Amino acid sequence: MRNSTRHILSVALTAGLVVFALGSGKSSGGGASGGGASKVASKIGDNVSFDDSDWLTVDAKDLGKTIKPQEPAFEKPANTAGRFIQVHFKVTNKGKKEETLLTGPKIVDAKDREFGTYENQMEYIPKDTHAPLLETLQPSVQKEYYSIYEVPADATGLKLKIQGFSLFGDAKMVDLGL
Repeated sequence: MRNSTRHILSVALTAGLVVFALGSGKSSGGGASGGGASKVASKIGDNVSFDDSDWLTVDAKDLGKTIKPQEPAFEKPANTAGRFIQVHFKVTNKGKKEETLLTGPKIVDAKDREFGTYENQMEYIPKDTHAPLLETLQPSVQKEYYSIYEVPADATGLKLKIQGFSLFGDAKMVDLGL
């Protein structure tokens, strides 16, 4: 009985997330259909627009193999065999109601490998800044974020893969110049 209750709750939660994602907005064209990414990349400083949001990539930095924490007394420096990439971007909700940014953008390299944010990024982003995790965006308000990614040493041609608020909409790419 206990396992079946857990299973039912798990299925209900998953279904609720899918319904939420489908109803949270649609992105505009400009990319391949069915959730694919646009083959033409924008550049840092270009506004990337969707029906529900505008995204501006401010800058991207190669932080190297070691990153230092905001609070050295509580965290140790993080090391990788690859390299850490920091991306600074801004998002504006163009809708009429608040939206939730469930996750931040991904990085894609020249080999089409896709990388999510570094798991402990909150400890290493610049002090007094935010990472885009479960962030609420009010209508017509621009918010600023930083994300840190861990990529292999051989990763080249890095692009930021951006989607509007809908998890299943088309994606657009921003060339990071790294």
